[in-house]
Amino acid sequence: MTTQPSLDPRINPWKRGDVCTRHFDDVGFVVNCTKECIEVRWLERGAMGAVEKISADEMNNLRVGHADGPSLDGRGRTNLEALLSLEALDVIQSALANRAFKNDREKHEADEFVRRAFHGCAWDKKNAAQLLTLVVKPEQVSLLFRVRERLHRLICNQSRHQ
Repeated sequence: MTTQPSLDPRINPWKRGDVCTRHFDDVGFVVNCTKECIEVRWLERGAMGAVEKISADEMNNLRVGHADGPSLDGRGRTNLEALLSLEALDVIQSALANRAFKNDREKHEADEFVRRAFHGCAWDKKNAAQLLTLVVKPEQVSLLFRVRERLHRLICNQSRHQ
């Protein structure tokens, strides 16, 4: 039986994706770490919050999970993969805020592409990068992929507009 590696940073150094908490009120992910400090991106009410630098003398007893440990999201991902997904959503949110949609239908379609990229069928997950590119920079997606996506949407119940 294998045991979980020690959470003590003196035994196992900090890594990007480690989960930490402050007084069990705030939970966050380590985004960068050096011997002098770690940078933690705190989760605020389910969204990514501000990055805070925490000095070496304050780092003890913060870590509650390793980057390569299973995430609590129930999807079989690691904590690092959960952090990467949250950071990707941050980028998409920024891009959407700066993108002008022609009408509500186009905005709804973009929202559906995001939903499908993260919660769609196997085809959607395999092509998640292209679906997200359709949201952020549709001009960079080939006509062939657009045709394949529309055909897939016609035959897949899970990919149809809700």
